[in-house]
Amino acid sequence: MKKVELEASVREGKMAARKLKREGKVPAVVYGKETKSMPIEIKVKDIEKTVKYLAEGTLLITLKLTDKDKKEEKTVVIQEVQRDPRTEEIVHTDFHQLNENEKAVFHVPVFSTGVSEGVKIGGMLEHPIREVIVRCLPANLPEKFMVDITGLKIGQDFTIGELPVPEGVEIMDDGNKVLFAVVAHKVEEEKAPAEGEAAAAASAEPEVITAKKPKEGEEAAGAKKEEKKK
Repeated sequence: MKKVELEASVREGKMAARKLKREGKVPAVVYGKETKSMPIEIKVKDIEKTVKYLAEGTLLITLKLTDKDKKEEKTVVIQEVQRDPRTEEIVHTDFHQLNENEKAVFHVPVFSTGVSEGVKIGGMLEHPIREVIVRCLPANLPEKFMVDITGLKIGQDFTIGELPVPEGVEIMDDGNKVLFAVVAHKVEEEKAPAEGEAAAAASAEPEVITAKKPKEGEEAAGAKKEEKKK
């Protein structure tokens, strides 16, 4: 399991996010079963670098906290990252503190290795579930699950129940759920000939121009002219 260190400071009062941004920092909060919600601040470059690791797997963090002259360390995981929808910049982060001696629930990503036999002959690989929920001690937390899919043929799949699970790790998801499947390419159904012909016929019909209906006044004037002729 990969573990990184991250330095942070306890945030005093309600410091405005704009002020923190000018200082190159972002607001965050630490909470847990044995910890009251604690507002902190972290350097933007440090949290950005740490978040990038999450694309590769789960991550345990040693959070080195400074509170005035007091220093302490907490083992945490990133619970949530909030980004600006326009700039994609991180604007806030939530950290969940862990108890090293207590089991907790984690979300572990699943990746594949190799190219399946089915894909080599024209099949398509589906990966409907990207992560698996596990329960374990922080020390036993797997960084990620790697699945060798080279043997999968068209029509075959690989389920959660087939995952190689390390000792001390309990899978919380349904073992019958499919992680990977190789399927045949779906061929788009052609439109029925009758439907196509009807559409073509409709577009080929000439526009019918109807006579303009005379207004009420025009009808009276026409009637008087007919009377004079008589």
